[in-house]
Amino acid sequence: MDGIANSSQVKWSKWSACESSFSLLLVPQQPGVFALAEEVVPAGDGVAQTKRMLAILEVGAADDLARSLSRLFAADSIYHQRLSAARCYVRYAVIAEAGERQAVAAAMQQWLAAQSEALEAPPAPAAQHNQDLAPRDLRPAPLPAGF
Repeated sequence: MDGIANSSQVKWSKWSACESSFSLLLVPQQPGVFALAEEVVPAGDGVAQTKRMLAILEVGAADDLARSLSRLFAADSIYHQRLSAARCYVRYAVIAEAGERQAVAAAMQQWLAAQSEALEAPPAPAAQHNQDLAPRDLRPAPLPAGF
């Protein structure tokens, strides 16, 4: 578990488009963790220089990344329709040790849950009555595991 403490040891791939199961052909048949995300703000077209914004849908650990990610496209997958209707992306990290895989996936899932709770929480009662207060800072906490 020492690798978890040093997040720089987790080497994440770049984001790859999930247009079909064929777009996952280069995903290794090795154990690891993955993140599936949907594009919520497209990258700028030159006029408006915005960065692409992704919303993470799923984080998981897998004994075989290629097989697990390919299953996302299966007809019985909860993501099947979303993958065919939206622009989705995947990112993964190969992690051989099972305990470390589970720990990285759990850290990511906890981060997602914390961010979701922070966005859903109502503002503090004092802020509701005082218009002079600055708006809540909705920036998320840094991602775990070198993500």
